[in-house]
Amino acid sequence: MDPKPIITFLLLISATVIAAQEYVRPPPRKALHFPWSRKPSSHPQQVHISLAGDKHMRVTWITYDKSAPSIVEYGTSSGKYSSVAQGESTSYSYLLYRSGKIHHTVIGPLEHGTVYFYQCGGQDPEFQFKTPPAQFPITFAVAGDMGQTGWTKSTLDHIEQCKYDLHLLPGDLSYADYMQSRWDTFGELVQPLASARPWMVTQGNHEKENIPLLKDGFASYNSRWKMPYEESGSSSNLYYSFEVAGVHAIMLGSYTDYDEYSDQYRWLKADLSKVDRQKTPWLVALFHVPWYNSNKAHQGEGDSMMAAMEPLLYAASVDIVLAGHVHAYERTWKIRYMRRCPHNHW
Repeated sequence: MDPKPIITFLLLISATVIAAQEYVRPPPRKALHFPWSRKPSSHPQQVHISLAGDKHMRVTWITYDKSAPSIVEYGTSSGKYSSVAQGESTSYSYLLYRSGKIHHTVIGPLEHGTVYFYQCGGQDPEFQFKTPPAQFPITFAVAGDMGQTGWTKSTLDHIEQCKYDLHLLPGDLSYADYMQSRWDTFGELVQPLASARPWMVTQGNHEKENIPLLKDGFASYNSRWKMPYEESGSSSNLYYSFEVAGVHAIMLGSYTDYDEYSDQYRWLKADLSKVDRQKTPWLVALFHVPWYNSNKAHQGEGDSMMAAMEPLLYAASVDIVLAGHVHAYERTWKIRYMRRCPHNHW
């Protein structure tokens, strides 16, 4: 059998210091300050992109002009847009907060490994992105639990210096925690990177934002960060899959039902059954709460999800599992190897 092609993961953990003998967690950094700046109501803000099926990209942005069109003009030359796509829009309210008009427009088909220039809603400025390659090698940047502090800025600066094809984010984006304006500042903070490379995200505990009897959870997250769940046969934006350059990636939801009677469990089982390891030899899974965790914090929080879903991932020979939540770097032994060799110890 030919050796499996190589993929690269750039794991960026905010607040990491390596000492000679032990990990020393550095102190928290202050929250970032976002000075208010007036922009025209039709000005596209919080622009980010995500994969939307084979050779397609979803462009998302916000305007405060309710009549602004959900169109994206794009092409391979700056200022020359040979194609245009019409999308959809949504908005939401959260207690006294009212969001802007949230536009979601899918563009394509696009060529692999190609730079595209685009404008949102017929308005300046011009943005550009590069599509992922058609085949190996491919590089992923992986960073979750982002927030909006000095450590966030440091992490984003590190990512910007890397050559990567797309960003994987296993939960906890804005840390808005019910303060809806912080979703807006987060969108502006990540726009320089998220408008230039696809950001594929899944939810964490800080995205729940549910208010019993008043507001269902994930309203903000689902409205702002639409992922290709429909394209992957899922009924929920909280779990989905996508394929890119020989990798089948599964994004699972730690905070939606996952037992064997749940929609997520049935979807995962069906999705795994469709994986073609000749086409996508790498099988990767992401979710927020780690199933194995030696940190003092968050002990046991992933146990019930692990009990339900690990047998499916194990049977499918998933290669890599990535999680967030504990704000520290840790990796396990190969789980399949350990189970085949029960006399080995951690």
